[in-house]
Amino acid sequence: MNEVDTLDGATHSAWVTFRALLADGVAALAAGDTLLVTCPRTPSDPAPPCVQFHGWDESVVRCEVLSDDYLAPHRAWTSFGSALLTELGFHAPPRTAEDAGAAPDDTEDASIPVNWYLDLSHRYADRAADACVRVLRDVWQVPHPSFLTVAGRADAEVCGIGRTVAESAPAFDPFVAVRTADAAGRRALVEATLRHLLGFLPDADEDGDYPFRLGPAWLYLCPTEDAPFVQILAPVAAGIADTVHAARVIADVNRRWPHVKLVLDEDRVVATVDVTVVPFVPQHVLDMLAVMEKFVAETAEDVVTALGARPYLDRTGVVTPEPEGRTPLLPESLCRLAEAVWERGADVSVGEVLALCGGDRTRIADLLSLARGCENQSLTRTVWDDERVAASAGLDARVWRVTAALLTAAHRRLVAEARDGSPTVQLDLFGGVDPTGGVGDTLFD
Repeated sequence: MNEVDTLDGATHSAWVTFRALLADGVAALAAGDTLLVTCPRTPSDPAPPCVQFHGWDESVVRCEVLSDDYLAPHRAWTSFGSALLTELGFHAPPRTAEDAGAAPDDTEDASIPVNWYLDLSHRYADRAADACVRVLRDVWQVPHPSFLTVAGRADAEVCGIGRTVAESAPAFDPFVAVRTADAAGRRALVEATLRHLLGFLPDADEDGDYPFRLGPAWLYLCPTEDAPFVQILAPVAAGIADTVHAARVIADVNRRWPHVKLVLDEDRVVATVDVTVVPFVPQHVLDMLAVMEKFVAETAEDVVTALGARPYLDRTGVVTPEPEGRTPLLPESLCRLAEAVWERGADVSVGEVLALCGGDRTRIADLLSLARGCENQSLTRTVWDDERVAASAGLDARVWRVTAALLTAAHRRLVAEARDGSPTVQLDLFGGVDPTGGVGDTLFD
């Protein structure tokens, strides 16, 4: 059986070591010395979140945590965070950064902190270190001390804090299975996997997903917050007008690529692969990324062509613009009618057409025009070289032809009713009359 490491145990041990070394460093601070513990910085941060220890004099150390004035909006202190700081003994900042800027030469004001602060004697260095770790882990969600940067004077280096933080990071092995307890642990492993694959960590987008290019493919690696899996996503096509045809193309592709699932979302198609991460095995994610890369390289372009759509993303990973004058999506009533024809053929009656599409002659005429346009588009696709595409397009053309015939019969009935007010006759789909109200010959004969 493969060995399964316990990430929680290793992480807890690393934080215990870090806290002990930090306490030693804080206790060793002389008057005027500073020790700065900094979190990873993101592009939205005006300054990286940090905790600062300053030797106030020979007996007191001040611990400061950045206030909202210096944090990005998404890092602003919540009621939970503020309550935690108060519980740990921190005092709210007596003045704001704006106040500090208004009187830069006022010596008395300069001693008044603009951040959350905690003053402790050197002998309580353990308490200061514990407060720092609580803020880093519980509020700023730092998953492991290896993500931190420690800077200070010689005392910090003597204690070996920075060196130990770097050395405490576990060696990455893509074949080792790791148990994770929460979303933060999964995200940390996702980031480590991407660094292993790409040599760098792509910037996360506004949804927390990681977009990157792998060979010819633009992919997204998406950690999930509330489920034990990660999703690989590849945008494929956009601007799909015929959703009925798209559903058949997608079903055919999904049969041929069992590990990849194409999903139709309004007028767009994306390919997805869900990878279970209980436990998290980085190689499983890497293998499925390779499968998705192969799918995009070999199939995505053909799918776009078969759908009569445009690529979702251009070569630079930017969403392709919607062309001017683009035909709007088909009305839902027309799609439902075409689906009924596809499923039941000759069993669809003119009465059902009127129930689906309404009794407005102008609307029926508009739907008839759209159905004929879809038939012509399908006939155009029948001349393509790909036999599967041509065969599917031929069947589409027949469905739309019957749909147009049904709409024609419905329009004729409305005209007849308007003329003599007697809905006693249902016209045959192809010009004849069936006094019994049927549709005559089988639709696909």
